[in-house]
Amino acid sequence: MVALYDPAGKILFANPSYRRTFFLDPIETPDWPTLMRRNHALRRGPVVSHDDFETWLSSSLSRRGKVPMLSIETDMHDGTWLHIVEQTFPDGHILFTALDITRLRQPERMLRLERDIALKMASTDPLTGISNRAHIMRYLDDRIAAVRTDSGTPTTAVVIDIDHFKQINDRFGHVAGDDVLRSFARTIRAGLRTCDAFGRIGGEEFLILFPGHGSDCAERALARIRDDMATRSLIADHPAYRVDFSAGLTQVRGCDTVSAVYARADRALYAAKSAGRGRLRLAS
Repeated sequence: MVALYDPAGKILFANPSYRRTFFLDPIETPDWPTLMRRNHALRRGPVVSHDDFETWLSSSLSRRGKVPMLSIETDMHDGTWLHIVEQTFPDGHILFTALDITRLRQPERMLRLERDIALKMASTDPLTGISNRAHIMRYLDDRIAAVRTDSGTPTTAVVIDIDHFKQINDRFGHVAGDDVLRSFARTIRAGLRTCDAFGRIGGEEFLILFPGHGSDCAERALARIRDDMATRSLIADHPAYRVDFSAGLTQVRGCDTVSAVYARADRALYAAKSAGRGRLRLAS
């Protein structure tokens, strides 16, 4: 089966085999998250064994399209197994191909599944399910190389920090603090494109990479996310409490190193915090 996704994750083409397997009408072209949510709700298509589907989806989106080639195996609700390969092109388009491997001997299939799980764990933050520090920094290094090769293609890096997070822990406890980190990550991820990269640096600090976006586009995306977050309660037992963030932005340059990009964005974040929090600052 074959499908082609655009950089935003919307299906541009899907052959009949793909449409049968993923329950798509002949002319339907949803984006990947919409398709996954619908099939999960109807208990069909890929099996998602994670207790929290939205956390699984956020984790999947944080890795999808971030490497040139991704190979995974997944089981389907009808009992079949698929070997899926996703090839990501420099412009962000994703080519999806899959083969039915149900007839493979089960021991071989389980060994390959265990390999896939180990690879995922190596790149995932265990609390939030998004990219961990090592994974997001490797992707930043890739984006620096891409900008160096094609200086006309911008990438904006953003370091984000949850405002007053220590007060959240002190007032509501560390369990609530962990809930905030998970909900914050899901909310941010939902506001990003498939091709955008998002990872947790540590504590309450996160990094977003906007390939193909200059700082103006990145600022507009962050403003939309902030507006969305203002309508959400991230602490279940305290629905009136609202969480905000500060952000430091910088443009990635071809001559950069990972540490140089991070240092500039971090200085801009410090300026945003010093200006009163809940603000964005662009590195000079």
